[in-house]
Amino acid sequence: MLSEDVIDVLLIEDNPADARLIREMLLADERWQFRLFKAATLKEGVDALNRLHCRLVLLDLSLPDSHGIETLMTISQASRDAAIVVLTGNDDEAMGLQAVKVGAQDYLVKSEVDSRLLVRSMRYAMERHRIESMVRRREQEYRSLIDDVFDTSMVAVLILDHTYRIVWCNEATEIYFGIKRERLIGRDSRRVIEEDLKCVFADPDDYSARLLAAYENGDFTDRFECYVTADGDRQERWLEHWSQPIRQGLYAGGRIEQYTDITDRKRLEIAEREQRQFTEALRDVATLITSTLNLNEVLERIMTALVQIVPYDEVCIVIVEEEGCSIAESTQRGGQAITLKPSERDYRWLLQMMADADAPLRLDDVAQHQQLCELRPHDELHAYMGAPIRLQQQTIGVINLFSRQKNFYDKTSGERLMAFAELAAIAIQNAQLFQRSQALATLEERQRLARDLHDSVSQTLFTTRTLAESALRRWDKDPQRARELMEEVYHQTATALAEMRILLLELRPASLTKISLQQLFEQYLQPIRDRRQFELVLDIPEMPPLPPEVQLSLYRIVQEALNNIDKHARASRVVVRGAVQSDHIQVEIIDDGVGFEAGAAAPSSMGLHIMRERAEGIGATLHIDSAPGRGTKITIVWHFE
Repeated sequence: MLSEDVIDVLLIEDNPADARLIREMLLADERWQFRLFKAATLKEGVDALNRLHCRLVLLDLSLPDSHGIETLMTISQASRDAAIVVLTGNDDEAMGLQAVKVGAQDYLVKSEVDSRLLVRSMRYAMERHRIESMVRRREQEYRSLIDDVFDTSMVAVLILDHTYRIVWCNEATEIYFGIKRERLIGRDSRRVIEEDLKCVFADPDDYSARLLAAYENGDFTDRFECYVTADGDRQERWLEHWSQPIRQGLYAGGRIEQYTDITDRKRLEIAEREQRQFTEALRDVATLITSTLNLNEVLERIMTALVQIVPYDEVCIVIVEEEGCSIAESTQRGGQAITLKPSERDYRWLLQMMADADAPLRLDDVAQHQQLCELRPHDELHAYMGAPIRLQQQTIGVINLFSRQKNFYDKTSGERLMAFAELAAIAIQNAQLFQRSQALATLEERQRLARDLHDSVSQTLFTTRTLAESALRRWDKDPQRARELMEEVYHQTATALAEMRILLLELRPASLTKISLQQLFEQYLQPIRDRRQFELVLDIPEMPPLPPEVQLSLYRIVQEALNNIDKHARASRVVVRGAVQSDHIQVEIIDDGVGFEAGAAAPSSMGLHIMRERAEGIGATLHIDSAPGRGTKITIVWHFE
C-alpha cells in the first residue's frame, strides 16, 4: 500500500543510464511514492531548486559544469529546505566524510546501492534533515532571544557554569559596571568580583561577602540593593541584585545573576525620606530657635540648627536694625563662636539685592563676585548661598552660607534655606520685640491687655453684634423674642463696658502700686464679679505698704488664677483671702471647681507657668493643692526682707 504522501525528489545526474536506474529503484519500492525531477547540470539543479519544493536531492558530484565538493557546497546553499544524499560512482571514504561535514546527509556509491538501501537512506536523510532543521530553528530562536531580549535588556545578566566561570553576559553588564565583556567572559567569577567588580560599589566588602557566601553555600541569594559609584564613563546608579543556581541544562551547577536598575525608585525613596527628615528637622528647629527671646541666643541657635537643614563651613547673618546692621558671624562649623558688632562694612547693596530676589543667590565660586569676596571670613571658602530673612514682605536680614567645596549648593539647598529663613525671621523678630520690651516697661503689660481685649471685650462685642442682627431679623415676626435678644444685647454691652474700664485703668500700671494691696483688690477685682460665671468673695485685710514690684506681682498672680478658674475650673464659688503675719504675707485663691492632678499638669500650661515665674521673680513661694473633684487651692507666700 502506497503512502498517501508524495515525496518530491530532485535527481541531479548527467548520465542518462544512471538516471534511468535510479528511477527504476524508486518505482520498485511499494511503501513510498516518489515524484522524480531531473537535472543534468549544476545550473539546471539550482534553477530547479528555486522553482520546486523538493524534500530531497540526489546529487552526483561529477557534473559537466561542476566537480567534487564544490558541487555539494553550491547545492547545499541553494537547498536549505531539502536533504541531500550524494550518489556517486567514486568510492572514496575521505570524500564521503568531507561531504557529510559540508552538509550531505549520506554518501552512497552507485555500484553498491539497491532499491531497498536507496529508499532507506533517503528516508533517514529526510528525517535527519528535519531534526537538524528543527534544532537549527530552535538555536536561532534561542539566539534571537539572547540577542534581541537578554542582550538588549536593561537588566544586566551573567551566566556562570559549574566552576563559576563566566560563560555569557549582556551589554547592560558593560554599561552598569563599565567593564568590557571581553574582560569578563571565560574568567572565574570569584576572581572577577575581588579584582574588578566589587570596587565599583560604594560598599565593596558587603557586596563581595554576600556573593561569595552564596557561591559557597550554593543556595538562592536574597535580593539586595547595591550602589554603583560614578567613575569615567560609568554612571552612578542603584542596582538590585538577584541570583540563583542553575538546576538543569548545559550549565547545571552554575548560576545566573541579574542586576536591575532601580535608580529612579531609589531616588524617589531618598527624596521622600529627605523631605520627611527635612520636615521633622524644620519642626525641631522651629522649636529650638523660638525657645528663647534673647537675640544673641536666637542667632547662635539659628547657626547651630542651620547645619541640620543646609550644611555649611562658615555662616554670616546680617540683621537690619534701626541704627544700621548687626552681624552674627560663625568662625566654627555649627555656630559655636558668635560675634555681634556694629556693621564695619556697608551691607546695603546685599540687603537690596536680596530684597529684589525671588530666590536665593547661589554661586559656584564666590570669587566671581567681588563684594561677596569681601564678605567671606577667609579665602579658603568658595561656594556661596544667601537667602533673605523676610517678614511680611520686608527684608530684615540675610543668611550667608559658605563652603570650602566649589559647586556645593544646588536648587534643593536653596529651597530649604528659604524655608529656614522664614522661621528665622519669626524668631529674630520675636527676639527684637522682646529686646525692645526691656527698654519699654509697659510693653509686656500692653500685650497682656491686648490678649484680654481679644478674649473678653472683642468676643463680647462680636456676640453683641450677632444678637443685634438676630433681633433685627425677628423684630416684625417675633417682637417678644426680639425684645429678649435686645435685653441680652444690653447686658452684653454693659459687660463689655465694665471690661473696657478695667483695661483702661490698667493702661496706667503705676496707679496699681500707689494704693494698698487691700484697696487694689477691692478696686480692681470687684468689677469682675459682673462678668465671671462664679461667685467671687474677697477677704483681704489691711496690709502694710509693699514694694511696687511685689504688689504688682501678687496682683497679677491672683488675676491669672481667676482667668484660669473662669476658663477651666467650672467653679461656682471662689474666695480670694489674704493674711498678714509678722514675717510674711500670704494670699490664697480657693475654688470649688473640678480640680486636677497637680503633679500631672502639662509643662506647657501657660497659666501655671506665668504664675510660677511671677512668684519666683519676687522671691515668693507658690503652692498648688488640687485633686479631681475637690477644687483647687493656690497659696502665695512672700516674706518681708
